[in-house]
Amino acid sequence: MRINAVVVTYNRKELLMECVDAILNQTLSVNKLLIIDNNSNDGTYELLKEKKILDNRIVEYTKLEKNIGGSGGFYSGMKLAYQDKCDWVWIMDDDTIPTKDCLEELVKSFKILKNEKISFLASMINGPHGEPMNLPGLNTDSENNYYSDCYKYLDKGIVKIKQATFVSLLINTKAIEKCGYPIKDYFIWGDDSEYTLRLNKYYGNAYFIGKSVAIHKREVSKEITLFEENNPNRINLYFYMVRNNLINKKEYFGFLGMTYALMKNQIESFKILFSPKCKNRFKKFSVIHKGILAFIFRKYDYKAFKNRFDINVKYKN
Repeated sequence: MRINAVVVTYNRKELLMECVDAILNQTLSVNKLLIIDNNSNDGTYELLKEKKILDNRIVEYTKLEKNIGGSGGFYSGMKLAYQDKCDWVWIMDDDTIPTKDCLEELVKSFKILKNEKISFLASMINGPHGEPMNLPGLNTDSENNYYSDCYKYLDKGIVKIKQATFVSLLINTKAIEKCGYPIKDYFIWGDDSEYTLRLNKYYGNAYFIGKSVAIHKREVSKEITLFEENNPNRINLYFYMVRNNLINKKEYFGFLGMTYALMKNQIESFKILFSPKCKNRFKKFSVIHKGILAFIFRKYDYKAFKNRFDINVKYKN
């Protein structure tokens, strides 16, 4: 069984070194580690070279010509991993630090799930201080008796899920072959939700493996919201969160899900606008509505989105 790891990085060289070190010292070795650099300018390549990581025969480093966001990075990395003819692809951001047996515990679950058609497996994610993070969405779809069987393997520390984030996710390449790659055009946020929902709906079941643990060293360990965003340089990025979430809701939760999401965005925008405690409120209000309009008027690569199941799909530059 061949497992290729994919790590997407951008200007976080110290965290990347910690992530890479954790992957290379797993109790179960990967066949290849693909580092996708979103055109970092902080000396990432030089540090990788200095630490002799690039001398390791299983490490492949790719520096993209420009920053195409996390979604573009995972699109590029998973494409390379799939073309290398591996069986599974283990993906994460550069601020993910898998514990020593993280991958081994994911693979051990294959024996328990031997009768299941698996699209992906997700690790349990904790923050730097042990706080829960990146909780996956349970699969509560009903069975023949109208109850969900999401806890079928609960005694083994395994739960059926429907969606997860790209933080220590092990993906079946057979699912990639059928369902394609993540949406490059999303840039940031929502690409993981869309992709895992796609894999689960169109290929097979997905599971949360409680014994597989990774640490997510994100700067903010609580749920990210535009209301509490204090970095003015990051506000414009929330355009993608609004737009991409609406696309996902329409595609996977139908008209009612989309309508509910639209209402939540509108309520949040006015909450921001009329709250004196909220910094940069006019800019934030504008970003939400730009995202809504971009969704309504399809200000994204709509053709590529509709053809996302094709592994040869072409995106606009």
